[in-house]
Amino acid sequence: MCTVNHPMSARPSYLIDAPVASLTPQSIFTRVLAPHRGVGLTCEQIEGLLDVSREFHERQLVVCLEFAQVTEALELKRGRVDSQAVALRQALLHRHAQLFLEHERIFFEAAQRGHDLMTDEQIERADTIYHAEKDDMLDTLSDSLNHAIGPNFVIAVANAETAGAVAATA
Repeated sequence: MCTVNHPMSARPSYLIDAPVASLTPQSIFTRVLAPHRGVGLTCEQIEGLLDVSREFHERQLVVCLEFAQVTEALELKRGRVDSQAVALRQALLHRHAQLFLEHERIFFEAAQRGHDLMTDEQIERADTIYHAEKDDMLDTLSDSLNHAIGPNFVIAVANAETAGAVAATA
């Protein structure tokens, strides 16, 4: 999913303390469109990805606006939270959950539509470019990250070899 975009960060603990939040980004395919020459995208593919991105954003905006309205209605601004206050909000809680699910669903649908426009080789090239750039950026931060997490831990870069070793011990 890295070629579509996702908001998970490069924090050392992002897989441990992931918040209950949408993985849907504000914009999609920037990680493919920025290096479009290196990925080998044609003009038609670029236009197609931009169209998918625009349509995704339009649908996302509709969901986000209703989500904000439901969130506001759920908020208890004063008084006690008791069983009656919770009961009065059950329909809103269900709608909140439905909107969250819709938000995620439109992301995956757009991701599929965008990837359908690309070849497997282009997706692989985009993955390679993105991860190399990300690793280069993390390398420049490794000393700071290692000092920030304390003397007993070290940030390690995973590769196919280390991932296999970890999987074998699990």
